[in-house]
Amino acid sequence: MKPKKKKPESSLKVRVTVVLGFFLVFFSAIFFRAFQLQVLDRDSLQHLAMKQHRKTINIQSKRGDIYDRNLKELAVSIEVDSVFAQSGKVENPREVSKALAPVLGMNMFELEKKLKTGTFVWLKRQVDLNEEQRKLVTSFEGVGIVKESRRFYPNRQLASNIIGFTGLDSNGLEGVERHYDNILKGSSVKIVGDKDAMGRMLLFEDLDKKVPVQSMVVELTIDKNIQYITEKALKKAVEDANAKGGTAIVMDPVTGEILAMASQPTFDPNDVKKFDASQWKNKSITDAFEPGSIFKLFLISAALEEGIVKIKDSIFCENGNYRVSDRVFHDHIGYGWLTVPLIMKYSSNIGSAKIGEKLGKAQLYRYVKAFGFGTKTGVDLPGEATGSFMHYSKWSNVTLHTVSFGQGVSATGVQLVTAMSAIANGGFIVKPYVVKSIKDSSGKVISESNPTIVRRIISEDTARKVTDMLIEVTKQGGTGTKAAIEGFDVAGKTGTAQKPDFKHGGYASGAYMASFMGYVPAKNPRLAILVSIDEPRGEYYGGLVSAPAFKEIAQESLSYLGVFPEKQDGMPKVQYIKNTIQPEPVNELEEAEVASPDPLRPMAIPDFTGKTVRAVLRMARERSFEVAVVGSGRAVSQKPAPGSSIPEKGPVVVTFQ
Repeated sequence: MKPKKKKPESSLKVRVTVVLGFFLVFFSAIFFRAFQLQVLDRDSLQHLAMKQHRKTINIQSKRGDIYDRNLKELAVSIEVDSVFAQSGKVENPREVSKALAPVLGMNMFELEKKLKTGTFVWLKRQVDLNEEQRKLVTSFEGVGIVKESRRFYPNRQLASNIIGFTGLDSNGLEGVERHYDNILKGSSVKIVGDKDAMGRMLLFEDLDKKVPVQSMVVELTIDKNIQYITEKALKKAVEDANAKGGTAIVMDPVTGEILAMASQPTFDPNDVKKFDASQWKNKSITDAFEPGSIFKLFLISAALEEGIVKIKDSIFCENGNYRVSDRVFHDHIGYGWLTVPLIMKYSSNIGSAKIGEKLGKAQLYRYVKAFGFGTKTGVDLPGEATGSFMHYSKWSNVTLHTVSFGQGVSATGVQLVTAMSAIANGGFIVKPYVVKSIKDSSGKVISESNPTIVRRIISEDTARKVTDMLIEVTKQGGTGTKAAIEGFDVAGKTGTAQKPDFKHGGYASGAYMASFMGYVPAKNPRLAILVSIDEPRGEYYGGLVSAPAFKEIAQESLSYLGVFPEKQDGMPKVQYIKNTIQPEPVNELEEAEVASPDPLRPMAIPDFTGKTVRAVLRMARERSFEVAVVGSGRAVSQKPAPGSSIPEKGPVVVTFQ
């Protein structure tokens, strides 16, 4: 039986269905691919196309220069060469690396590795090339040169710890360069254009309309010559003492301007990689240490201000041995009865401890805080430390005594010289600063720093009495005779403190911080100077190690400033407060409350009559005592009365109506 033949119509239907299915799958794939390209991968593909055909140029303004107070250059920006390569266009990386390695000062194999990496690579940035070397570099296909700005410090190590340095991209990393980075860096603008088939840039924007805002110029309070004098004397003192390091600060005690600030060891900001990171620090503001006996001048200032002791008072110094609780305090020489000035002159620990007992914990704590210890000074440099000073409620049985001669409290160099300046200028804490003004590229002053009074601590009479005592320290029989300068009265104080042993507790054996701090001319001060030598070997007393450096800095700086020896009688009295010195800004609502000066002792209980609650709380906070507020409105009465000593326990009760 013959099989039946399929009908032609059904065979045709099958073929049509297959063809239609094929086309359906084919066009579905095309549609899906188009959907993927146009919708799903649109952003990434568009970005890739833009990257291939479009180029963005970042134009950065030239970094602003830094000058000293006499407009001598301390930091400038210069144009240098940066060498790059487009790896895909370099035909023979081995040959190119062999030729360029000695020119760029690089290892040949390291250079070859870079030439084989990526599409664009920096071979060496900010390199100094002569014309012949430039021709050699650009003779290779795919290798080119662009001009970049590099920071240059013409004085090398001079003032490097203050100025700091920048990175490869001209970002400030330390010092003034970092603190004022936004001002020095200026601004940048981006120029966008397309590249043609040869890779050449086609700009669609007017470059003249896209010039970035010019950076500012920073003028410091630092005097280049005094800075050099200070660094030279400090380096010599550190080397003579075979010491670990040291710091020195020179400040105008009336205005708060820092004239010099030095650290040893230091570094060259033109080549920072050759130096350890610890050498970059400005130790005058970052490192806190126990001040030792230089702290006694603040103790005695507080005791005189409070009337706890008088100049003619005598204190028995226990012949050099004084037991308190489980401790025995010593003097380097056993003294019997000493007057207050002699306690300062001979630097008696026991005499100071007994004055501290008379003053009491609360009052000593308040004065130490008022002198600025335990808080930042606000100097316009990065990395300032606060130091440490515990509240008196946490003191042990002997802390009152140890703080009285400078142990149990730590301070930075800038805190110490700022606090001493309050005695030199008649009783005012002034804010230290290193930037004098900021100017635009045309020389117009954009902002200017002015002397700022933070607060008054002691009266002018107390400051004068303490100055007289400090003058005796540098005269025959005192601990600071090596700081004496012929023709000048020098006010100063020595300090020798053991360094704490943070690993084992207590104090490290044989590790000392030797310091001398003073101001000159004593009755009309121009310079306040601190010199601290870290871990001197052999002689370690501040009067032997640091005082000679103080003398050298003071003597040469006074000569440079044209300050001549003063007459021994009829010396002019310094005018401490001028119209150029402005107090810290206050809230407008309180301006009327603080416009008139306080006629009472600076650290006595003020007269709150008529003051608002807010003003009373602020005044109490400044002097570190508590206030109990009764009622509201304006103050009508208070207990204890105005002018009384601040109570050691309990608040001052103020009634408001």
